[in-house]
Amino acid sequence: MKILNPDVVNSNVFKRFLEIEKYNKLYNAYLQEPTNTNADSLNEQFKYFERQIIRIAYIKKAIIYESRKFDSKLREHNRKHELNLDAPINEGLAMVDTVQDEKSFIQFENIFENDLESLLSDELLITLLKRLNAKQKQVLYYRYVNELTEKEIAKIYNVSQQAISKMIHKSINILREGREGDD
Repeated sequence: MKILNPDVVNSNVFKRFLEIEKYNKLYNAYLQEPTNTNADSLNEQFKYFERQIIRIAYIKKAIIYESRKFDSKLREHNRKHELNLDAPINEGLAMVDTVQDEKSFIQFENIFENDLESLLSDELLITLLKRLNAKQKQVLYYRYVNELTEKEIAKIYNVSQQAISKMIHKSINILREGREGDD
């Protein structure tokens, strides 16, 4: 008959060991029949359990170490390769000059062609467009000529997408009613 070390039996590791059902059954079998075979089997399983804990602790420490090492390398890389928008690309041109402003396309379009009437050939439709206010015409221009989404147009005007949707539908209804009234 082999007796278990009382320091081991009272340790927190052994208590965690017993929380696992198969090891608890093994320990209960030893308590019922304290033979050398049961003691050796229990001891072997406990040593395996301890090695697993050591492996897990090692892996955990390795992951923490590697993540810190990776973070350090990433910070160093970002420090060395910092993006400088004022750095010259070639003579007279800096990186900042190549960055596109979100509204620059729209402003460019406004300079050249923001007039729906100039794009149409149907005289009746041109006449009906004069019933719309400037904002309604501009919204229709953005929607159907520039092919912007209602959400993008709403962002330009700082209103909700729903407000733009209503304005488009109202404008189209004005044009439709004028066309039907003329027929």
